[in-house]
Amino acid sequence: MDNELISIIVPVYKVEKYLEKCVKSILKQTYTNLEIILVDDGSPDKCGQLCDELSKIDGRIIVFHKENGGLSDARNYGVERANGEYIGFVDSDDYIHESMYEELYKAIKKSGTAIAECGVTRVYKNILRPHYEGEDYFLVLDREGYLKEYLENKRLYGSAWCKLIHKDLAKKIEFPTGKIYEDAFYTLELLKTIDKYTLISGNYYYYYIRENSITTRPFSSKDMDYIEIMNQIQDYTLSNFPIFKEQLLVRLSFAYISIFNQLLEVDNYKNKKEYKVLKNKLKDSCFKVLVNKKAPRNLKAAILLLRINEKLYKYVLLKYKTYESNE
Repeated sequence: MDNELISIIVPVYKVEKYLEKCVKSILKQTYTNLEIILVDDGSPDKCGQLCDELSKIDGRIIVFHKENGGLSDARNYGVERANGEYIGFVDSDDYIHESMYEELYKAIKKSGTAIAECGVTRVYKNILRPHYEGEDYFLVLDREGYLKEYLENKRLYGSAWCKLIHKDLAKKIEFPTGKIYEDAFYTLELLKTIDKYTLISGNYYYYYIRENSITTRPFSSKDMDYIEIMNQIQDYTLSNFPIFKEQLLVRLSFAYISIFNQLLEVDNYKNKKEYKVLKNKLKDSCFKVLVNKKAPRNLKAAILLLRINEKLYKYVLLKYKTYESNE
């Protein structure tokens, strides 16, 4: 097997509690020819100092300190300075399996693609929950096949941190600054740019679910970025692959209900302008989801309960979130 340099970009911001575990999981990789780029994104705590201390324990760690610009900006900053033939991303509050980058690199060499992607395990306080628990797979997909997997969201999680990407591709596509849910924007740009992808089984990335992360904190108007990009993915899909309209409906409905769930935690949420927008979208898709054979039961149950009794739906949702919370 070749031994080309892999650069791993780790944006760092207000993660004192998690950073050391994250970095040490990268240092333990069975693929050892690594460049670990810690980008201190103007963190107001002691993260910058901790980055410098970690760099002293292993020469593969390089630290950059910059003014705060957000996750996308920090990733782009790291990519610009990366020297590796391949580039990966790890968020600084997560950690990875020791074989992750060896398996992704082997997959790229076997398939000849510019990108390989593995699975993810969500880490809750009570349980480790693999995103996919079916049969092992090694898939080489064209654009159509990748989009289908993305919309179905069963084997493919779709985040940047599950991927290993050739430098020529990684340096061509930027993460959108000023946006959240940046990985969905990134996915759409990938779909427009390349037509060959490798997916491998193995939930090697450990995604720590914590309060005040993008997906768990209370709603803000910025969360509508997710609706914006999913609408763009809808336009792309219907224009290029209308055969996937049923899978698209399910993915869109999950997006609507995900953001609506966050909105429910805000005081006087019914007075928010986004409430009516999201409620109407869910209302419009309700019947279509209920008769859609590709829609999972949990989505059908959530939409039906929300339609029947919003107060009860909110109660059930908050009970569930309390159980799942890490903090």
